[in-house]
Amino acid sequence: MSRWILIVSFYLLLTPLSYAENDKAFFWQVESESATVYLLGSIHYADPGFYPLRPAIEKAFEASDKLVVEIAIDEAMAKTYQDLINEQGTYPGKETIEQHVSAETYQSLLHHLELLGLPLEYVNRHKPGIIVLTLTSVQLLKMGFMPEMGIDLYFLKRARQNKDIIELETIEQQIDIFLSIPDGDLLLRETLHSLEQADILMADIVRSWKLGDMVLLEKILFEDTLSQYPSYEDIYDRLFYERNENMSQRIRELLQEKGSYFVVIGAGHFVGEKGILRLLEDSGYDVKRL
Repeated sequence: MSRWILIVSFYLLLTPLSYAENDKAFFWQVESESATVYLLGSIHYADPGFYPLRPAIEKAFEASDKLVVEIAIDEAMAKTYQDLINEQGTYPGKETIEQHVSAETYQSLLHHLELLGLPLEYVNRHKPGIIVLTLTSVQLLKMGFMPEMGIDLYFLKRARQNKDIIELETIEQQIDIFLSIPDGDLLLRETLHSLEQADILMADIVRSWKLGDMVLLEKILFEDTLSQYPSYEDIYDRLFYERNENMSQRIRELLQEKGSYFVVIGAGHFVGEKGILRLLEDSGYDVKRL
């Protein structure tokens, strides 16, 4: 779980400018008689060093009629996110996180808040899943990576000028994923532990991205975590597999329509036996790596 939490929040960062155009990335094409769908593995946080993207990616975007993303992040959505946190992501009354996690986890939280320069009041009434999102975001910012430099927003900003935008999910659905994980104490404890290993983990993730190595990414994201925590298979059903089914179904629907679509989804959703690529192939589509 510790590896998964970082991957969900970090998704393949730290790419030097001098190699950006040569990175293999995770990029595919699927065609039907009436439609073309491009699939790009997303990097949600990045820095200027990731750009320019490979010319083939840019060309495919320009040729596409519509952009398809998990959620279309904008200022209005940021307010919705904060409202959801206030309504669903905080404890009622005077309850605090200390009352809902073990003493060990709470002390670890205090330690990491100090390392990150955050006061306890910043997260004191938040539920574990929201604290996880908060701390990983702060860690990323301290490392120099910003959501506004992420692949999703890079294409969203451009698409808003002249392309229609399709959302595969809602912000409510994504937040609910973190709020509905059953063992909040374990989730928070493992996240705090993983933050201490961020440099090592990110080196592996970056290598998988730069090499276009799906086997390595699957190992980092699924095999290592599930071998350590077999019981997390049920959690992965909600975090990945159910969402993969839903998103692949929507992609199949796009392939039955007319036009060209540029789809940007978190890279982890494409890999593995239950990933979007395999689901499309099982439906009879030929998925071509670009």
